[in-house]
Amino acid sequence: MGCYKTNEEISLESEKSIYDSDSGSAQGLVPFRLRRYDSVHRIINYVLTATLLCSIVGVWLYGAAEKQSCDLDIESYYYYSPALGETNPGSRVTQFNHTKWSPFSPSSLTPLEYVDSNWTAILRVGMMGLSEEELRRAGGSPDSMRLPPESGGGYMVYLASHHYLHCLYILHQSLHPDYYQTRSVVWNQSAERRVSHWDHCVETLRQYVTCNADTTVLTHSWFEDLESPISVAENPRRCADWDAHFRWQLDRQVPAPYQPFSKPPDAVELPSLPMSPPLGYMSMYSSG
Repeated sequence: MGCYKTNEEISLESEKSIYDSDSGSAQGLVPFRLRRYDSVHRIINYVLTATLLCSIVGVWLYGAAEKQSCDLDIESYYYYSPALGETNPGSRVTQFNHTKWSPFSPSSLTPLEYVDSNWTAILRVGMMGLSEEELRRAGGSPDSMRLPPESGGGYMVYLASHHYLHCLYILHQSLHPDYYQTRSVVWNQSAERRVSHWDHCVETLRQYVTCNADTTVLTHSWFEDLESPISVAENPRRCADWDAHFRWQLDRQVPAPYQPFSKPPDAVELPSLPMSPPLGYMSMYSSG
């Protein structure tokens, strides 16, 4: 072959010179051609790993934020009440039946006896006691009336739902004076005092309606012998769990203190509201 080298020998010598060029170490061609690809490969792995970890952390944080949001929804939308968990606002789809509360409903009793028995049943909830911590969380004043030790101590409270029903019952009685004059202590009061009570109840119910703003759609229907359409409330609506709400009140009842209440000497007194109606307000009522 002489001084001439074949192509294969030239190629082998070239590869050898590459290997030997780096102080005799075994790097050579691989670092030249593959080192940069290895670096790119590592960078891609780092990026993908970081992306995966960020995704996992992001999903976890999103879930935690969603849970916190759900946990705070009721507390942020409704003020605190110890009965809130049992009541579960908006948890039930309900269609109301008015017949139990209408004096025109058929029954084995006289209509008003039947209706009054239903009112008595739904208003049988007594007073309840709230601890100081529950009162604080509910926003009540620490100067509120306390229960005596024989009634368990704490603060004397009703739920607003009971107050609203009480007011409706009082207004119901006002529509049937002949029946309730001998059955309700309200009729032992003067006409001025009764009207003041009724007016208070109207304002209380106005506050309830504007506070809760029921968005249930009411349709209208035509009825025989009537020239104007009448609204009907037969559409389903989303309501609270009344049965659980009512049971909670029954379970939290405390023994009623002896009447009349005795005002303690250190009681904080609020200013009294004027009891006299405006001039001429009672002209349609007989006094007494």
